[in-house]
Amino acid sequence: MTEEMVRETGEPNTTLTALVGVVFAIVLFALVVFLQAFFYRAEERENVRKVVAVAPEELSQLRAQQLETLHSYRFIDAKTGVVAIPIDRAMDLVVRDGGKSPWPAAQPPAATQKASPTAPAAGAKR
Repeated sequence: MTEEMVRETGEPNTTLTALVGVVFAIVLFALVVFLQAFFYRAEERENVRKVVAVAPEELSQLRAQQLETLHSYRFIDAKTGVVAIPIDRAMDLVVRDGGKSPWPAAQPPAATQKASPTAPAAGAKR
């Protein structure tokens, strides 16, 4: 008997059935992985759009208050006459004065002299 006669009698082709089953399982697995990746990506985008991109109200108010503090004149101590000036004005004054501060403790560090390369370091053995 030939193979075609066996098929005519109603016996299934097991090799073909197994091959179709394996291919279907691989396609189903790939589809599940693709859909899961699509879902996680869409979920992440929604999270960014709804949670991360929206600043909380308290944070927005704090930022506005800090910006107002940075860009306005105000008294720090009215009794002694100490005032705060806007940051832009303060930067202009620092540039105008060449980086020098009116307070001695706030001066930039002075340039230090480098040791000459031929002179031995202090405490070095000869």
